[in-house]
Amino acid sequence: MNKSEEQEIKKEFQLERVILFSDAVFAIIITIMVLDIRLPEDIRHADAAHVKKAFLELIPKALAYGLSFFLVSKFWLGHLKIFSHLKDYDAKLLTYNLLYLFSVSLFPFAVTLISGNVDPKTAAYPWGVNIYAAVIFITTLFQTLLSQYLVKNSQRLCFEPKMVPNVLKYRALKYNFIAIPVAAVVIFGLSWFDLPSYYSMWIVGLYGATIGKCFK
Repeated sequence: MNKSEEQEIKKEFQLERVILFSDAVFAIIITIMVLDIRLPEDIRHADAAHVKKAFLELIPKALAYGLSFFLVSKFWLGHLKIFSHLKDYDAKLLTYNLLYLFSVSLFPFAVTLISGNVDPKTAAYPWGVNIYAAVIFITTLFQTLLSQYLVKNSQRLCFEPKMVPNVLKYRALKYNFIAIPVAAVVIFGLSWFDLPSYYSMWIVGLYGATIGKCFK
């Protein structure tokens, strides 16, 4: 085995480590989120009414977990698509990947803000919903930055560089650089003027529907 082959094997091994590390982060995030769904410790000695109440109180947590599981899974699928074309990496790509993983790792915190831990009747709840929406947009932005870097450096980093923009649907993805700052300003305005928190989720839904049509 010559030196060139050794370097190639080492490169493949290091790239595999990056992918395995990223997959582990996603798996840990999903595991941490589900830990918030648990019955109170005194349920063993509770009567039927308290048991029923305890299970009903789990419904917001289960719904919040289901939504977050879906979103984190979508981000993982996006990450899988990005890294499936890599043949090499560099320090900047790793930096963008770590920023992406950092933003995804905020989901376990964000999900606690909408899962019933914060009373919807308090002033803190709208801020919690807005923070959850912000985490979604921040993660999407970092995913877009990672995709942009890969597209711009596809000749050096990818197996089939000409296919990368089409596979990643970068022509639609790049509109995130406009849509996300606009959404951030609107969400900040909603928080500042204490408007109903469900407006933030409408913005997220409208963004998702619009981007979904662009990707078709």
